Order: sequence, then C-alpha cells, then structure tokens
Amino acid sequence: MNADPKLKIELKGETEVVFTRYFDAPRKLVFDCHTKPELMRRWLGSEGMVLEICEVDLKVGGKYLFVYAAAEGKKFGVYGSFRKVVVPEIVANTENYAMDMTTFDPNAPEDPNAFVETRTFTAQGNGTLMTHVCQFASAEARKEILESGMVEGWEENYQGLEKLLSTLA
Repeated sequence: MNADPKLKIELKGETEVVFTRYFDAPRKLVFDCHTKPELMRRWLGSEGMVLEICEVDLKVGGKYLFVYAAAEGKKFGVYGSFRKVVVPEIVANTENYAMDMTTFDPNAPEDPNAFVETRTFTAQGNGTLMTHVCQFASAEARKEILESGMVEGWEENYQGLEKLLSTLA
C-alpha cells in the first residue's frame, strides 16, 4: 500500500483534534516505537532537542516522563499517566507539560486541564495507520497547542520514525 505518509489533521467539535498518519511498517513495530524507551530515544526529538530521559511504565495507571534538552541547556518535560493500554492496538494517556524542570515535582498532582490523547494503531496491508485523538479541556487549550508549533514538531518526529522503521522492518 502506498498511502500518503504526511500527517493529516482534522478538528472535531470545539476541543478535539484527530491526527492520522500512515507508516509503512507492521503494527506491532509502530506500537513498540511509541511505547518502548529504547526505541523512542531513537526517533523522538527535533532539531536541537534531545530526548534525555524516557521513562515508561506501560500499564493502566502507570506513569511516563520524557525530558527534552536543548543544545543551550534548557530542559522541559512531558509527563502523565496511562488510561488504556491494549498491546499493540491502543494506548491512551494524559499529557502534561513541565516547562521549568528545575521546579518539577514528579509527585505533584497532574494538571486538571491536561489533555487526553489516544493513539490507535490499525493494520493496513503491510503498514499501519495511526489515529491520534487529542481531547483538550477547552477550545482555548486546543488553540494554544495548534498555534505552538507542536504539530510541525510531530511531523518532524514522524519523519525520524519513518527512517527508524525502515531500518527495523
């Protein structure tokens, strides 16, 4: 199957965004690249940002922490907890941001406005369609994320994932 590999974006209602992207690799491998730290470290990060810490406790109620470091030393974190895990089909989690890692407390409660994301991995021929649904707490929160440049960063990461998948598949 020769599907378009680019990230497609659809806005639903006031607070939801649905991203879809096709990968020319088996579903289990694409799922593993989204959930196993040893694989995630090989593709997550963008120009000038390195995934320095990648901790994943992949079970319902388990937590994750990603800390990105920029060349100039600035660090920020992405963290949350898993709400649903069905290997190799679905992973759903909350997503919070720690923009200042010097004051980050991993034991602090999650932001009540954290968004919830669900990634579903569907086999399509020899490849995988990933559907990534983000549910935001408000229309304003959705707008902030869409205007932040994060979507462009995701596509850059997914290009890196494509390169990794081509070496593993």
